[in-house]
Amino acid sequence: MKHSIHEEMNPSEKTINFIKQIAYSYRAIKINGKTEVYCLN
Repeated sequence: MKHSIHEEMNPSEKTINFIKQIAYSYRAIKINGKTEVYCLN
């Protein structure tokens, strides 16, 4: 059985939502050349 690489790399809807939650909750800002990470929650 042969699978397309494109099909194998499609994440599920649950995975996409999880990634979006992380991306929304955490932000990075560069101050004086140093990257700082902070949480919005």
